[in-house]
Amino acid sequence: MSSDIIHLTGGIDVGNGYVKGMILNTDTGVRDRIDLPSAIVATPRQSPKVPLEDAEAFQTMNDAEEDFYNRLDASFSSPLVSDSDRRIFGRSALSVRGSVFSEFEVHDGHASKADQQLSKILVLGVYAAKALRDYVRVNDKLPEQELRVKVRTGLALPISEFVARRYGYAGEFIGAKGSAVHLVTIKNFNTPVSVRIEFEDVQVVAEGASAQYAISEKGEPLANALLTDLRSREPEMLPGVTGADLVAAQNTVGIDVGEGTVNFPVFTNARFNAEAASTLDMGYGTILENALDRQDEADLRFTSRKQLADFLQTTPSVLQRNRHQRAVQLVEPDIKHLVDQIRRAFSETLSQSGESTEVVYVYGGGSGPIKEELYPELIKAAGDVPVLYLDARYSRHLNREGLFLAARAAEEAAAAAQVAADGDGSRRGGRKTTKASA
Repeated sequence: MSSDIIHLTGGIDVGNGYVKGMILNTDTGVRDRIDLPSAIVATPRQSPKVPLEDAEAFQTMNDAEEDFYNRLDASFSSPLVSDSDRRIFGRSALSVRGSVFSEFEVHDGHASKADQQLSKILVLGVYAAKALRDYVRVNDKLPEQELRVKVRTGLALPISEFVARRYGYAGEFIGAKGSAVHLVTIKNFNTPVSVRIEFEDVQVVAEGASAQYAISEKGEPLANALLTDLRSREPEMLPGVTGADLVAAQNTVGIDVGEGTVNFPVFTNARFNAEAASTLDMGYGTILENALDRQDEADLRFTSRKQLADFLQTTPSVLQRNRHQRAVQLVEPDIKHLVDQIRRAFSETLSQSGESTEVVYVYGGGSGPIKEELYPELIKAAGDVPVLYLDARYSRHLNREGLFLAARAAEEAAAAAQVAADGDGSRRGGRKTTKASA
């Protein structure tokens, strides 16, 4: 990292429930995988009550148990952020006091994710955290000067927003002619650290479609695992079909169950079909929001949807077991309604995609908790089209992997174009020299 500029390439899936990211430092080859709740606490207090000692920076950045992304404490000076309030990220935000707790709106009529400031704050925050983490890991100390960062990223929007907002959303990060500068001041330590971020390229992909790219990239190993899982429940399913047959399928439908939306990406002849694809403006988070309204009945005291989601996702200790069971029972009444809405939307999508559909994939962070109820309904609606339900433990990360692939592909294309341009310039220069010498 001898250069004055840190170069990062990543895919950041800013979901309504969680941020899943994969960021590569192209200078050092160090890759980070990121997973944090999509929540922040804002406070006008400009510094932590007890900041970490500067000498603890190296240990903090390398401590897997601490996870710096989930304890990031920062303020922002950016055209994307309306104020300079200090913000606390991730799981730390679920258990601290602050003036304003922010999470994505998932109720009826909620604002576009592209319009919610939270999506931009989360993207800027994780890239700043990655830059500082990499600097400290190489230099064993905090920087004495501002860190400068160039970013190439893949981002996602729900299909309905992707169709209408993809260019504008990308442009907000880059600015006119690449002029936007985003300053993030990280305040976890006694000495604040400034990180200056500029975006070189932003690829915006439809949610769910990016997951399909990752499925294709994983190829036969994933396809064979899916077939094994399917046949463990239904031994007679898809006789003679191999993993290679699934990989070769060019007409697919995805069901990406998120916290705020369910997206139905359609691929026809291996190309994303925006005309047939659709978004259902509700998701697993809708269930959580409704459950919060009834939590007094179960003697529970969650202050946000994210607290409830995080509690449900964590294996309870012996002392938490009774509360965890009550929380599970709290969300059950609304699952049937969500499943019915997904089934209806899926049936409409299948009718749009036509009889060419070869296989249906189900994935996303919200797919796991409702699998028992949703899977049978999808099988009935799909008829003889096979439905492969991916394990939520890894399927919730597919969008980030697809977004990372999109960012890397754009980076490689730009590099190839630059090499071609340099070669063309050299050839033109050579011809001029020949003429002059003649």
